[in-house]
This record gives sequence, C-alpha cells and structure tokens, in this order.
Amino acid sequence: MGALRILSITEFDKKRRKVLLEGDLAFVLYPGDIRKYRIEEGEKLEQETLELLLQTLCSRARERTLHLLEFSDKTEAELRARLKREGYPEPAIESALSMALRFRYVDDESYGARYAESRSRHKSKRQILNGMLQKGIDKELAEEILEQQDIDEKGQVQALLEKKGYWGRKLDRKERDKAAGMLARRGYSFDVIYSVMGDMEDDSWAD
Repeated sequence: MGALRILSITEFDKKRRKVLLEGDLAFVLYPGDIRKYRIEEGEKLEQETLELLLQTLCSRARERTLHLLEFSDKTEAELRARLKREGYPEPAIESALSMALRFRYVDDESYGARYAESRSRHKSKRQILNGMLQKGIDKELAEEILEQQDIDEKGQVQALLEKKGYWGRKLDRKERDKAAGMLARRGYSFDVIYSVMGDMEDDSWAD
C-alpha cells in the first residue's frame, strides 16, 4: 500500500476529528495528532506515517479496552461494537481484542456462565438464551452453558401464577388462556405451562 489521499477531515465529537482516506479507510484523531502529522485534506498520507498512526491507535484502543473493563464485564462482541462506535479502525480493534482475549480479560464462556447463574432463579431458559445472544455470545456456546445450569422452570411458573393470583383455584377457559399467554411471553414452553397448571387444578386443560 502506497501513499493514500486524505479525502476529508470532519468533526467526530467535541474532542476528536474523523479522517477519511481513499480506499474507505477511516480513523479518529485528536487535533494535536492532526497537527503533529500535518494531516490536511487533499494531501497524501505516506505509508510510514499511516503505520505510526495505526500503532498509536492500537495502543489507545488497548488502553480504552482496559478502562471499559474496569467498570463492567463485557463480551467480545460488546467490546468490538463499542470500539467501532468510538471510531477505532479495524486493526486497532483487533489488537485490543487480541490483548483482552490473550490475558482472559474477556472470556465469553465465563461471562455467559455468570450471566445465566444470576438469572437462573427468575428467568426462563429461553429468556436467558436470548439475553446471551443479545450480548453477542455464540449460540452454540450459549446453549452449552444453559445445559449446565439447574433452572427450575416449573418452580418459576408456579411462583408467577401465585404472584398473579391464579394459584390454588379452578380457572375458567378465559383465565387459563390469559395465564398461559402471560407465561409463554416470558419464554416458558407450553409443555411446562400445561404441566404446572394441570398440577394446580388437578385437572386437564380441556373443559
């Protein structure tokens, strides 16, 4: 890759500027960086200068990653999305994630296990699975984590029926449908719902 033309320099936020190069390469710099490396629209950015800038951005991305992880655990996907949103170029993002994974600052399996454990007493398996997927955890890994969790869905369904005033009495068709809908929306399977409500009423679902 030779010298690249600087297509534009625009405001990214109150402190930084976005520099766009030909070839659709973009990164975010401070005004001091722009002055230091004499970056101007329409001019060429030499390969040597670009490499120096990328080294700087890789270092900043690693520091930013450590700072973000000080406040809360994050999945690999969450970190990637955050760094991308903050304007780091792909090489810097990969450098930061490589560092975090190498030192196990980021561990999706461990994160997923803690996530599932903390929700296992009041969330259905489907709710927990969807939550892990939204966090960017691989579906196969998320399913493996769930298999290792002891989740008492029947107990949760009973507790919800008690909370909503359904437990311990005979329900008519309309009440049963309403209760089942409420439970299904929370991710419980109809097999579990039918089983618990059948025990509750000591009867079948059919009138």
